[in-house]
Amino acid sequence: MSDTGYTSLSTLTTGQGGLPVVNLFAPDGARAEVYLYGAHVTSWAPAGGKERLFLSQTSEFRAGVPIRGGVPIIFPQFSKLGPLPMHGFARLSSWQFKGAQVGAGQALVARFELSDTPDSRALWSHPFLAWLEVSLGGKALTLTLGASNPGPSAFSFTTALHSYLRVADIAGVRLGGLEGFPYLDSAAGRTRSIQAGPWLAFSGEVDRLYLGADRPVHLQEAEQDTLVVTKTGFPDVVTWNPGSGKGGALADLEPPDGYKNMVCIEAALAGNPATLGPGESWQGSQTLTVA
Repeated sequence: MSDTGYTSLSTLTTGQGGLPVVNLFAPDGARAEVYLYGAHVTSWAPAGGKERLFLSQTSEFRAGVPIRGGVPIIFPQFSKLGPLPMHGFARLSSWQFKGAQVGAGQALVARFELSDTPDSRALWSHPFLAWLEVSLGGKALTLTLGASNPGPSAFSFTTALHSYLRVADIAGVRLGGLEGFPYLDSAAGRTRSIQAGPWLAFSGEVDRLYLGADRPVHLQEAEQDTLVVTKTGFPDVVTWNPGSGKGGALADLEPPDGYKNMVCIEAALAGNPATLGPGESWQGSQTLTVA
């Protein structure tokens, strides 16, 4: 992919902490920014609309520390479910910007890639290629995450797009589309339950992995546009808000009440790992649409 002829639609500049950041501008006015550190989408505003992602103002922008907010890429391990550091190493790695171009429907599509390095192989011995395509235009943002195995032996992985969505007040947020799905409740010791009602509200800490949740999730909030989250290739959904207790203890979450302005809805492959044999590939996508 090359941005030849479209250089005005993508710029590479220096962002917070001196880290390189790619600014993306779709022809219709939709915009986004992506830090090469983690291929981390930190901002998205649809055409004619306001910022839809949450980014903590006290987040650290330095090597070895994850950015708090936006859309961290979880790969090749979700949470602490394995031997690697929490959420793997992709969000702490330097990715390559491969260019941007206008695609179908006048959406701007940018591509980022990450391959194995001596540092990654010290943690996880497998050769790999991961890629992220960011497509923006109109009222939608689509993130497509992929991985391939160029090595001689199979590997397994879990992954997620850890999307922090901006809200006015978590107390007024409710999520629809999860009714009837089983979930693992990490806030209650990973106990297994089933979503009983049509709406999930947030009155305290919520940290749930919904297994096989294959319907769109609707984020509704009084006097705010509904945001619809759809996905393909990711079988699961994670939703998280730390609540006042854990939220107040996170130094990089705009203390003391930054938790009130965010909710995470994540396309995830976390209930059961995926396995790629030599030469095989996987990809999944998540689309955020302002209804």
